Amino acid sequence: MSDAISSQTALDPNRPWIEREEDLPANMNWFETFLNPVGESPSLHFTRAWTVLFFAGFIAWAGVGFAIFILGVAGTDTGALSAFHAYLIAVVIGVSSILSYVIHARRLNHAKKTSIRAIIVLVPMVIGAALFMMGVAGKSAEYQKNAEARAEYLLDPAAWRENRLQERRAAQAEREAERAAREAAGDAGEGGSAGNGEGQRGRGGPGQGQGGYNPENPLPTKEAFIIRSNLQSFYGPIVLLNIFIMIWSLTWVARVPNFNRRDNAPHAYS
Repeated sequence: MSDAISSQTALDPNRPWIEREEDLPANMNWFETFLNPVGESPSLHFTRAWTVLFFAGFIAWAGVGFAIFILGVAGTDTGALSAFHAYLIAVVIGVSSILSYVIHARRLNHAKKTSIRAIIVLVPMVIGAALFMMGVAGKSAEYQKNAEARAEYLLDPAAWRENRLQERRAAQAEREAERAAREAAGDAGEGGSAGNGEGQRGRGGPGQGQGGYNPENPLPTKEAFIIRSNLQSFYGPIVLLNIFIMIWSLTWVARVPNFNRRDNAPHAYS
């Protein structure tokens, strides 16, 4: 009998836990929830929007990644798909961060808390963007040096190889002279071995330039070398730091403002 009565008096018989009319899903405007940071969102609307953003990021990363992995195991060339996946993750996580700021600001407005706290959600994206720009700058300079080495090689491949051969011979002669000098000074023990090891490490492969690039090989595209190689430095910190923001969102933003409510009227806070 009590269950029947409660189902009749509930705002939504299918969701008897909803106690306020403002929390009803029918009253949720998704457009406003995601795009209007000066509005207000009750707790359940915030939780629904947060869940959508969470699963969007999860599907973009793990779901699409697993599908590409399966295709690779099946023998499909997944090079282009992997590149698409890297950009997809960056775009979804970047957009989700901005939308997450909006829903946090709306929830804090509804709870009569200062919405400036929602900026916390954007901190990981700012850090990720800064790391990305630093990586792009470094890779751009490296690409330019590699391009100059490649141009020198293409101008006269035979002369380029001969110059590299002479450089290696000169370096080898210098190392041999240093080793002979140490042996003559009675220091051909541990120091001589260390010096010889350094020489081996500094020798490198034939024609190998800075960063391991061999000008005899074609240059990769700027997009792959500069942009794509730095995408993880953008979304990696965001995902890592969002673990802590997730805890803050679910334990405080979505719940704390309601702990001291004394009635079910909208905006009635103690």
